[in-house]
Amino acid sequence: MNNQRGFSLVELIVAMTVTLIVSSAIYGLLTSGGNAFRREPELADRQQNIRAAMDLIARDVFGAGAALSTFSQVFTGADPAIGCPGGLNSCGQPGTMGPGAAAARGDDEDTDVLEILSTDEQCPQLAVCNAAPIPGINPGVFVTQESLPQCLPVPGLIAMVADTTFTIVAATASGGAATCTVGGASPPNANLTLSATLPPWVGAGFSAANPNPGAANTVYMYRARIVRYRVSPSLDPTDPGPALWRTESGHYFPNGGVAPEPGTPLFAAATSPWQMVARGIEDMQIEYLDGTGVWANSPPLSVPGSWDSIVRRVRISLSARASAANLQGATTVAGGPDAVRGQLATVITPRAAFQELQMCLTAAPACPAASHIQ
Repeated sequence: MNNQRGFSLVELIVAMTVTLIVSSAIYGLLTSGGNAFRREPELADRQQNIRAAMDLIARDVFGAGAALSTFSQVFTGADPAIGCPGGLNSCGQPGTMGPGAAAARGDDEDTDVLEILSTDEQCPQLAVCNAAPIPGINPGVFVTQESLPQCLPVPGLIAMVADTTFTIVAATASGGAATCTVGGASPPNANLTLSATLPPWVGAGFSAANPNPGAANTVYMYRARIVRYRVSPSLDPTDPGPALWRTESGHYFPNGGVAPEPGTPLFAAATSPWQMVARGIEDMQIEYLDGTGVWANSPPLSVPGSWDSIVRRVRISLSARASAANLQGATTVAGGPDAVRGQLATVITPRAAFQELQMCLTAAPACPAASHIQ
């Protein structure tokens, strides 16, 4: 008699069910482990991008106002030339975080644009020795006491700085002999053709240049640095997310022509002065602190003689995301992609502002700037 017997149908179903449950659990563990394993490199890359971006911005903010006149407005507040008459804050790429995240932040969903004025401190200054035309008011040929250094290429943007004011102009080379006709040094000199003041820095301008070096109100030329940051699409078809862009000539070409901003229809990366400096940066918020001790979304209007109008500190907040598929811990915001997000914030004191406030304390121990100089 054959006593061998197999599984019954009920036993087979139970065994298959148990096997399926165990297999599903193992698969879930493997998938979770794989997602966690892929998460760490993505997070490391995100953190590296946001830290590199913050270091670059902090360096530029620290150098804001270098070699410019006291009480200069070294942070651009409004720029009607690009359709932002109300100010550069909230004038950037709209909706990069999604309306849900913007609502949680408590303001609109547009990013800020940061523009910082300074000069190239590694490039020698040039003293203007001809008395006319007037810098920043009348365009024309200017003669300098020194020859043109290699670090000051032309065409290029020039900061014309006097004791109490400055203007930014575009410079091109001029032919002919360059000599200081009034009280200047012997050749070699340089002559440059300068444009009228570029907006939005059109102001009262200067008195005529003083031809005597070291005398009051001598006008100096510097290589201008108009560092501008904004968040815009990366233009990379394999990674079309937002990125942080930077230029050292504002929204101008070196010849003074207007350069389209990243994210606008006419923007051409190959010929633009803009460069992408960090991927995954989806939001940038900028705040300014003046002598009133109150943080503001836009820089205050600088007033000559008013120490409280000097920007003492700048607070920068950056948000970055890693948006690879199926990352562990990814969150969803309305209108935005699933991503693992992180933020980084820092507060920077511009070096020039600190030096100017020290001048105030030196001139008057009861300087009103003393309470907010730290």
